[in-house]
Order: sequence, then C-alpha cells, then structure tokens
Amino acid sequence: MRRYSFFVILPLAAVSVMLGGHFWGGSVLLGVTLGRLVALRHWQVVVLGLILALGFGGWLVSRQRRLTNRRLSVTQVTPQTVRLRVAPDSVSIRGTGYHLVGQRADGERLLVHGQLRSVAELRTLQRLTVTTEWVVTGAAQGLLPAPNQHQFDAARYWEHRGIVNTLRVTGPLHLRPVASDARHWWGDHWHGWRSRLIQRCQRLPGALKVYALGLFPGSRATEAAQELAGMQRLGLIHLFAISGLHVALLLTVLEWGAVHLHLSREWWEWGLLLLLPGYAVLAGGGSGVLRACWMRAVQLGARRTGHSVDGLTAWSVALGVGLWQNPGLLFELGSQLSYGLSLGLILLPPLSAGWRQLSLTLLSLPSLLTGIFQWHGLTILANAVVVPLFPLVVLPVTVVGTTVGPVFPGIARACAAVLGTFDAGLTGLASLPGNVLFGRPAWWIAWAWLAGTWWLLSRPSRERRRGVKWLVASYVVVFGVIHLPLTGEVTYFDVGQGDSILIREPLNRRVTLIDVGGRLAFPQPHWAPPQAVQYGATHTSINYLKSLGIDHVDDVYLTHHDVDHIGDLPAILQNLRVRRLLVPAGMERESGWQRLLRGAPRVTIQPLQVGMAAGLRVWHPFRPGVADNGGSLALQGRYGGLNFWFMGDLDQAGERQILATGLPIHADVLKVGHHGSKTATALAFVRQLRPRLAIISAGRHNRYGHPDQETLATLRQQHVSYWSTQENGMIRYTYWGQRGSWSTKLHLREASST
Repeated sequence: MRRYSFFVILPLAAVSVMLGGHFWGGSVLLGVTLGRLVALRHWQVVVLGLILALGFGGWLVSRQRRLTNRRLSVTQVTPQTVRLRVAPDSVSIRGTGYHLVGQRADGERLLVHGQLRSVAELRTLQRLTVTTEWVVTGAAQGLLPAPNQHQFDAARYWEHRGIVNTLRVTGPLHLRPVASDARHWWGDHWHGWRSRLIQRCQRLPGALKVYALGLFPGSRATEAAQELAGMQRLGLIHLFAISGLHVALLLTVLEWGAVHLHLSREWWEWGLLLLLPGYAVLAGGGSGVLRACWMRAVQLGARRTGHSVDGLTAWSVALGVGLWQNPGLLFELGSQLSYGLSLGLILLPPLSAGWRQLSLTLLSLPSLLTGIFQWHGLTILANAVVVPLFPLVVLPVTVVGTTVGPVFPGIARACAAVLGTFDAGLTGLASLPGNVLFGRPAWWIAWAWLAGTWWLLSRPSRERRRGVKWLVASYVVVFGVIHLPLTGEVTYFDVGQGDSILIREPLNRRVTLIDVGGRLAFPQPHWAPPQAVQYGATHTSINYLKSLGIDHVDDVYLTHHDVDHIGDLPAILQNLRVRRLLVPAGMERESGWQRLLRGAPRVTIQPLQVGMAAGLRVWHPFRPGVADNGGSLALQGRYGGLNFWFMGDLDQAGERQILATGLPIHADVLKVGHHGSKTATALAFVRQLRPRLAIISAGRHNRYGHPDQETLATLRQQHVSYWSTQENGMIRYTYWGQRGSWSTKLHLREASST
C-alpha cells in the first residue's frame, strides 16, 4: 500500500485546487488523478483515494462556509472592542506601525494593525517574550481582495490561514501576560523561544541579520528585499528558506552529533521526533519548513515502529498534512517550489549533473514565471555554484555568527562581511546580461509546461534531447504572444488616494503612464525604528507591467507636482526604462520634485502646454506656471473607438479656460479631476463634454471625503455613469481595432446607471 500513497494523495491536491479558486483546472486535475487511480486496478487504493477526496472536499466546503459567515463587510467598518490572545512572535513592527495575529475566545483569528503612540509602547512590544492578552478598541472589516490584476492577494493568503477580518486599532493598548493552560502550554513556550530568537537575530549586523532571521526563526528583515535582490533575480530564493534545505541540513548535523557522542539511537531518534513539531514553530512554520519537518518525522516515526518508509511516501504524507494546515498551499510560489523541487529530487531518474540541474530548472520555471514573471539565463550556472556553497559556507557562517556573535562582536561583523560578499557576488552576477522579463503565462499554459516537463524527463535520453527542443520552442512562442499582443488597453490603477493610468497600444507600440501614484510621508518620531522606503507602484503598476513582459515606458506624463500623483516616480525610474517625462510647462524649473530623480538613470524632461506636440493632445495649461492643481495637465487621446479625457487634478477655473477656447470638445470617458472633489468637474464642463462614463480615482475611507456628493450629483444630473477605484479596484478597457470591452478587478459596486 505504501507505494500507492502518492496516487492516493493526488486527489486531495486536485480538490484543494478546484475549491480554492481554479474550479476548471482543479476539475481536470481531479479527473486525471481519479483516472490514474482506477488504472492501477488496486481497488483498496481506489476506495481509499475516493474516501479521502470526498472527506477533504466536505471539510473544505464546511470550512469555507464558516469563514464566509464570519467575514465582515469589506466596505463598511464595524466598531469593536475585542479581547485577544497574542503570541509574542506574531507581533511585527515597521516604523511606528505594528501588526499581529490575535485569537478571540471563540477561536476566530484576526489580523490586527495600529500605530504606536509612544516610546513606551514600542519598548513593550519589542520586549515581548510571553503570550499576552490584549484588550483593544478599533474598526473591524473584511479583508480587501487584491484591487489590481496580478497584485499579491493578501486577503486570499490570510483566508488560507483561516483569517478573513482585520481590526485597525484606534484606542490605547492594554495588554497583560496570560497564564498558559494545558491546551496552550506547549505552543506558548515554543512561541516564546522563537520571540527571543528573533530579538537575538535582530541585534546582529548587516547581512548576518538578514540570513539569521530568514534561516532560523523564519522571519523577514526590513533589509531583506535589498540584501537578497541578486538571489531573487537569479531565481535562487527557494534555497534561502522556502525549500526547507536548511532544515534537512540542521537535522543531519544533530544526527551526526548524536552518533558521534555515542548516544543511544533509540533515545535520540525519539527525542528528535518529539522535537520536530516544536522546531517547526521555532523556524516560523513556513511551507518549506513544515514539509521538511513532516517528511523527517514520518521517516523517523516509521523507523521507531519497525517500518520502512521511502521518500515518496514521506513526501505524500507531508503534502496531505500541508493541505490540511493550509488548503491554499498549491497556490503559493514558496510551496510550489518547495514541494515541486523536492518531488523532482525524489522521482528524477539517475541523470548526469548537467541534466539534473537543467531538469530542476525546467520544473521550477513555470512557477517562477507565474509568480515573478522573469528568469535569468545564468540561473543554471548560479544553481551549480550556490547549491554546494549553501551547506559549506552560508549555513555554517550564519550559525557561527548567530551563536558566537553576540558575545564576540568582531566575529559577528566578520560573518556579516562574508555573507555580504556572497550577496554582492550574486547581485553582480544578476546584473550581467541574461535577465529575461518573460511576463505571466496563462495558468493552463504553465500547467501544460509542468506536465510536459515531467513526461519529458521520464523518457529515454534521445527522446529527452529532442523533447527539450520542442519545450524551449513552446516557451519562445508564448514569449512572442505575450510581448506582441494584438490588443491594447487603457487601465486605471487602484493606487489609493492618487492617480496612475496606463495606456498600452497594440503590439506594445507605445507604452504610456499618466501619473505614477504616491503617498504622503508623515514625519516619524525620533524613537521610531528606521524602515526601508517602500513604494506602492512596486505592487501595482510596475508589477502589472512586468506581468505583461514590459520593462520600458515611452512616456510618463506627470500632471502636476502633488505627491499622490508623482511620489512613486523613483520606483518607476529604478525598475523600468523611461524614455521621457512630460510635465506641465513651468514644472521643469521647480526644484522640489526633482529630488525624486536623484540616483535614477538620466531621462529627458519635456515641458508641455497647449499647442505642443505630444503623444496625447494637451488641453491645459495654456502658459507656464506653478504646477499645482490649477496648473495641472489635461490630456486627451482616442483608443479603441473611444475618446478619453484625463484631467489630473485640474480645478474648475482650468475647466473654464478650456471652455473659453470655443473649440468643440467631447469625451466618451472622463477621468474626473481631483479625485471627485467639488473643486473640479463643473456642471458646465460636463454638459459640454457629454461623457458616457466617468472614472474616479480615490482612496478608500480617505480623509478628504472624495468623491464629493456634489460631484456625484453633477454626474447623475447629466446621466453619466461612473466607476470608482474605491469600489471597483483596477478599471480596464481592453480594445482591438475600434471595439473594446470594460472590466473591473473588484465588484463592490457596479457602475452607476442613470
């Protein structure tokens, strides 16, 4: 029966995919796996597989029903005062902000976030090492799904972990240590030790801090994105934590030590078996850690009970347990790489070193392209170099620096220097030519590649060589389809309280951005921990463009100098090749906004006013001036048979200037000025434009009250339907020729019809 465990567990994976969001893909996978079960003609295995699949499916449906009943409104906040049980290692601090996961008495878990009010609150949270009870007052609501296409979906991520609501703390913190009862004693102690380990690692210098936090408590340092940039670009991030490789190495070291200390095998194996669940908590409980721990636990448990379990059976049990702990396991990049690559190491036939490396690369490529949209041509070389260095250099240096460093700071600095040099080498390698921004393939294409790769690797050597050529050819074809699309689009990103609009012409002939979004940064108190600068565009417009395989922008129009329109410009310039910036005449002489250009590649800045040639027609300003709301660009272009107007933050005085020209004006689609404020979108202007649809870009629960009811009344009076990014998320018009169609990412409210 053991050798059939893999086929028994596959229907569970198919059911989790089918009920987790890919119904048709999961249905096909379920049909294939059930067909394979029947083909085995081992009816005990068939019956067991069906029972497990039906039982797991019923449990998932019941779980989803409970979560749905608990979910609060996404758009409305509910004042609540709640009592929460909080593990010390769940509290994370970024600047003056903190977030954590707390559990109510009824078992519901909440995602909680708030702002620290004093240095005393900061010190209290930084020193937590025991489980505490919090009594907090705040505004609760359901978690918002990802508002933009291909953006990380935090709501789905947390729902997989049984969390559907969030609480924004509005009152002071009240917390006290809570006694551990028999049910919580074991977990509380391990969470306390993990909190101490995190605090110890956070005091380490430089790269040592990043590696120690990632490898031991499974936490993420604020410097990780910058420190591990080269590893990320080379597709090696799976070696760092998510693969569970370090878990296997550490357990091997423990076993080696026990053997050489002449300890009884029976005792140290039982001890290791009992230690593994606690170690999984200590190491952060990530998918790779849990997989490695469960696989080793299954093998140790079988050995202690007089049985033998092969790697495939242990892997199958680990997948089953992983799906029970996290039903969305197979939707997450880390889990896909961890389980997929470990399965490859188990099932791949004996191959030469070169073929083995190529095989692992081909197995990971569909997940990498779906998750991060790019692949570096030097990845195979980097794998061949880095994989041996990981157990020989990276892990030992991190262990020495973490254990000895706090006592001997010089050793910690030396270890940090070694790891920093290692990272610098990877960054240098990643900067060499060879990075391919592929774009995001359709899910069914990625699945076909994965299935084709598994089939290919099972073939004889001659067929394998010929098959690799066809597989590579299919990648080339899909690359061409992604990079030369027959359709164009006009897309309004949801960037919160700000503006950012993409215009992409068919075949990517011209790529244009109108504004880039941004967030006003409030001064931090002197006691706030430093935090890395973060730009929202990284997760919205940049991420979306990369998913389309686009690494450049021809024109970036900055309508005026307000931060919510241009604050994310550094991220755009650092991540994309920009040909020119177009600004309202006069703004090019303002020094305030040009600090955003520091450290960025040189770019042409072109001032615009009415009458100047540009990719879009300029309707405002008429003369150079101050690039405030009154000096904002007003632009117009025609795409897919529709006439689009983009008003920036232009006020009613600017609208009257446009009307005063006496020129005929008409819009099919109007991006209303100033986020729907009553200072823009005058009745006379709307009456003259006669738009059929208005788009409003504004943040949820913004402090300005945008869009204003007066503006909405004007639109209704003129029978203009409207969509808002507040309620519809990303708004996208996809066109081909003179025809097109509209879509929105969220459906919290349909377009108002009048």
